[in-house]
Amino acid sequence: MRNLITSDVFAFARIVKTSGVRQELIDKLIELQNVESADLKRVGLDTVLLIIEALADKKAERSIYDFFAPIMEMTADEVAALPANEFIEAVKRIGEENDLASFFSFVSGALGKN
Repeated sequence: MRNLITSDVFAFARIVKTSGVRQELIDKLIELQNVESADLKRVGLDTVLLIIEALADKKAERSIYDFFAPIMEMTADEVAALPANEFIEAVKRIGEENDLASFFSFVSGALGKN
């Protein structure tokens, strides 16, 4: 598994735009700024799950597979075929190994201030 990189910011921003959860993401970013560092991982994971839920509602789950595939170093189809518990553990691991507060801050900047 690789760390998040700059291109992931823009890929995630596209997912946020597709999912229509921009305001919810902004609310989570505000929450990220106001929590203790021990809670950052939880809030970051909550944010990722918020996006996943929104995309599932819109039947746009392929965007999630496409986003996580290069990070997890597998194809989108392999991500889609993962047992649910393995996918959730991988998402948790990504959260633990990366600075999600900074990542989501960059995503927010990529989305603009509207």
